[in-house]
Amino acid sequence: MKIYSTVLLLFLGTFCFAQSVINNYKYVIVPKQFEKFRSENQYKTSTMVKFYLSKQGINAFYDDALPLELDSDRCLALYTKLDEQSNLFSTKVAIVFEDCKGEEQYRTQMGSSKTKEYVKAYREAISEAFSSLSSFQYAYAESENNSPVVLNFKDDVKKLPPPPPPAVEPEPEAVEDTAESTQEQQDKEESALLPMPEEQTEAVTLQDAVAEVAENEPVFLGTLYAQKTETGFQLVDTTPSIQFYLNETSLPNVFVAERKGQTGLLFLRDDIWIFEFYQGADRIQEELQIKF
Repeated sequence: MKIYSTVLLLFLGTFCFAQSVINNYKYVIVPKQFEKFRSENQYKTSTMVKFYLSKQGINAFYDDALPLELDSDRCLALYTKLDEQSNLFSTKVAIVFEDCKGEEQYRTQMGSSKTKEYVKAYREAISEAFSSLSSFQYAYAESENNSPVVLNFKDDVKKLPPPPPPAVEPEPEAVEDTAESTQEQQDKEESALLPMPEEQTEAVTLQDAVAEVAENEPVFLGTLYAQKTETGFQLVDTTPSIQFYLNETSLPNVFVAERKGQTGLLFLRDDIWIFEFYQGADRIQEELQIKF
């Protein structure tokens, strides 16, 4: 009984520590190519790490599509690395979170797999590593500096300035002119505050919202053609140009979909393929025409 209690306390302590650390950061950055790998997104490692982070509700971005806020303050984000300890018999990885100074803030448990196929092995190992955060609820806790501001005027004033000259009372006519001028200025300011008549606001369409997320890049809305990959499919247009990467899930006709930094779910509903993703706090659904 004591052993079970000890294990439970250790688990709760690790979970609370992870939540208190990660919630202090607004973003988590995933490199397109982890260290010790020869190519970009080798064995789908970057895709899987970003997927599991997004699944926990964390604001995850690739290192080649950083939020604009990080241009002025890189310390708003945590930066992920893979602690690779694989050998000839098994694949072993842990996900490490470092701050902007390169100091480790948190690491997951070590996930492992004995599968011989590399893509499946890394998928299983990364999935097991992220089980450390299975009950984690992300909520960004913006730090507030509540320390009082102390003003010190010591030695700021060396010599008092001479007193101002006595005010000269204006003539009665000048007082009237000043009053009229003040009243005229107030009338102009009040009229400037009146709302413009018949003001209309144009509704934002789904296509406009998707275009804004993609940073003014055109979004292909025609027929897409599925091409088989190791982990699912890739959807291409008639150019041909790859528009989506699809990773299979355990559910039929449900895929983890990724497009130009957007990650969401692609599923079939009433014979219509729906791509569902989040834009900030808004959940957006987009219909796609796909030929498998």
